[in-house]
Amino acid sequence: MAKPSKIKAQPRPIRLYTYVTAEEEERIKEAADLADLKVSVFLRHIALAQQIRPARSRQVKELVTVFSKLGADLNRVGNNLNQLAHQANAAGYDDKRIHYEHTLTEVKTAVGEIIEAIREV
Repeated sequence: MAKPSKIKAQPRPIRLYTYVTAEEEERIKEAADLADLKVSVFLRHIALAQQIRPARSRQVKELVTVFSKLGADLNRVGNNLNQLAHQANAAGYDDKRIHYEHTLTEVKTAVGEIIEAIREV
């Protein structure tokens, strides 16, 4: 028995043709690649006025991972500084306690800025 043709086996058997310049073809392929879609799916979405959101690039995903790890590391540093400040306070070392508390505030601010930057990405 003969294998059915590929076009008949597809859920969308009707094929449309259009002419574009080489520059237009390149721009369409780049836009589809940015959206992480095949060209045919991309063009169908555009033609049917469906919203297309650009996919996150590998580099952005890697940056989010690195920033997340960095934020976790800074949180650990902040916890350590908090423990040191607590011990200094319990022992009555006011100068060291003030220094630790100031450093802890700076670390917390940096962690907050990193978390905000991750959310924006």
